[in-house]
Amino acid sequence: MTKPLIGVNPYYFERHKSWWNATQEKYYKAVYLAGGIPMTLHHVSSEIAIEEIANKIDGFVMVGGPDLPHQTYNSQNPDLLDEDVMHKDREQFDRTLFLAMKNKGKPILAICVGFQHINVIYGGTLYEDIPSQTKESVFHGVFNGDWVEHSVRLKDKCLIAQAMGTTNSVIPSTHHQGIRKLGDGLRAVAWAEDGLIEAIEDKKTPDAFIAVQWHPEIDIQSQEQLRLFQWLTKKAATKIEALSNKNYLSA
Repeated sequence: MTKPLIGVNPYYFERHKSWWNATQEKYYKAVYLAGGIPMTLHHVSSEIAIEEIANKIDGFVMVGGPDLPHQTYNSQNPDLLDEDVMHKDREQFDRTLFLAMKNKGKPILAICVGFQHINVIYGGTLYEDIPSQTKESVFHGVFNGDWVEHSVRLKDKCLIAQAMGTTNSVIPSTHHQGIRKLGDGLRAVAWAEDGLIEAIEDKKTPDAFIAVQWHPEIDIQSQEQLRLFQWLTKKAATKIEALSNKNYLSA
């Protein structure tokens, strides 16, 4: 079976008076171990160019990163955001590419802020800072700090539970924001012990993407976490094969 080309959206930051595209190596290793070919994407301003990217890649990993700009979900508490906020160019790129990939029926794995971003794209909102806005929250780790583990409960028979092979998992976590109001058309399918939503799916097309609040790339030694990346690469490879067979039959 052909190895699928998996696009990985980059962090976008300024260093030494230049703007850089980069992301953590763990994402690439996870994609490779799952049977895919990881490729760093680059921010472009043209929607036509983003459409061309979506045509070329077979799957998409929306990686973690800084807090989303408060304007994207009409935040009422912008002062609670981390000083490291996502650049508007990355936000627009990630949003547009997500929609393009979803419209093409190509698989998407969204992690941490990628998960939060999908919720915002669907019209949802976020807790700007979980520790200061919830009274009895589980410790979810520190953004850009050490990760912690906590348990999550997954909805029986949902796509993510099927992919991971379990309805209960101990996951690696490092974030300070989370879903407050669920976006229209989304369904929550996993929760932390404090009730915070940890995974979501599209109600109409539940196999369109897997989106999780935690960081599976941190613990790919765990088969449960690696299986999320394997779902992405296997679905992408299956679509390649189906398209190849269709083209062969129509030739």
